[in-house]
Amino acid sequence: MTEKALTIITQREDLPQLFGKRIENQAAIEEIISKIEFESRSITFDIETKDGQATCRSLAAKIASAKSALDKAGKAKKDEYTVTTKLIDADRNLAKSRLQALQDEIRQPLTELEQREAQRKAQHEANLAALGFVNIQAHDHVGSDLVKERIVFLENTVIDDSWEEYKSQALEVKDNALRILRPELERVKKREDEQAELARLRAEQAQREQQEREERIAREATAKAKADAERQAQQIAQESERKEREAKEREARLIAEKESAELRAKQQAEDAAKREREAIEAERLEAERLEAKRQANKKHRDAIFIAAKDDLVAGGVDEEVAKQVIKLIHENKISNVTIKF
Repeated sequence: MTEKALTIITQREDLPQLFGKRIENQAAIEEIISKIEFESRSITFDIETKDGQATCRSLAAKIASAKSALDKAGKAKKDEYTVTTKLIDADRNLAKSRLQALQDEIRQPLTELEQREAQRKAQHEANLAALGFVNIQAHDHVGSDLVKERIVFLENTVIDDSWEEYKSQALEVKDNALRILRPELERVKKREDEQAELARLRAEQAQREQQEREERIAREATAKAKADAERQAQQIAQESERKEREAKEREARLIAEKESAELRAKQQAEDAAKREREAIEAERLEAERLEAKRQANKKHRDAIFIAAKDDLVAGGVDEEVAKQVIKLIHENKISNVTIKF
């Protein structure tokens, strides 16, 4: 940024006046902006060097300062116009409110007259609409009493000068309504008589159908009761037969079980007796075997004792002494000496 451009931005006293001004369809501030752009772009620097980076940073800061200065000048110009605009709007509102009040004041009598006339016409038109209300015949559920009430209302309605300019129209509407409703009354009465007769016939038909239903229900109930009684009697007979059959089967089962128990008891007694006999026989045989074995053992020992005695005697031992020695050895009363059987 050159000193020349900076002086233009910071020292020109007419700077705010340039905003909003046009010279040959061009903004007056355009000249200053163009000079800043031209002179800023005319400065060259090597961004790869520290000096070049410092120049770039300083130039960008000066452009930012110029931007702030221009924006501040423009805002100052706008604030001047804002004050003026608010004063103008206040004057406009004052003029509108004061003159509107004056307009309402001057026109008030005419406005009240127009309102009264509108209310008068609206009332007459409402009365006329009520007088001409004849769409009763469009609804079949409407009774003759309502139609008759409507006819009496029309006949009792007086059409006089109070209807003002609506008098002739009211007379015509009343006549038309009566011309419609009087035959309508006859039609409704006829319809009600037909409906009453139809209702009577339907009631009689319903009564007959009800009586027939009750008689049918009674017949069905009688038949059902009879069928239920027969079914119950059959069930009782079947139950009795079943109980009798089950009693016989139970008795036969008890007899069979008793006989089977007796047979089992007899067989068990026989088996027990047989086992006892076999046990006795086994004990006898075992006793005989043991006795035979004992006798054999005794005979064997006696033979050994005799042989030992004879050997001792043969060796010069007295026979009685020899017997005593054999006895002592057999009874293990001599240490380290046994008899081999």
